[in-house]
Amino acid sequence: VLAWPGPAPRWLLVALVLVLAVNGPASIIGFDYARTFNPASRIGSATGIVNVGGFVASIVLVLAVGIVLDSATPAGRETPDLDAFQWAFALQYVLWTLGAVQVLRHRNATRRRLAAEESTRVEPPVAVTTGQL
Repeated sequence: VLAWPGPAPRWLLVALVLVLAVNGPASIIGFDYARTFNPASRIGSATGIVNVGGFVASIVLVLAVGIVLDSATPAGRETPDLDAFQWAFALQYVLWTLGAVQVLRHRNATRRRLAAEESTRVEPPVAVTTGQL
């Protein structure tokens, strides 16, 4: 939609809305990671950090969109043109890419850490009984 020259056709906007609707449940991945990879005593804090991170990302994006719109609007005009909006809204891709990279990076680091802990864990000896008292 952002790369479409001129106004986007209705069918493309409908496709965009349907694709974006799928991303809502995808944001739950952060909450699942917080619950899965943290001890029970830290789940509340981990969930809070995930929640605040989503809000901070949204506020940073709103601020960045406003800055780009202000800087891309020619002097003397009150409203930005379509190109300014396309550039401003394209900042979402940067944030989405950063989020995806960080999710994958931390997931891989956590899996490596858990595998290392698993390989160094010493199992307690199993008592062997002979069946005699």
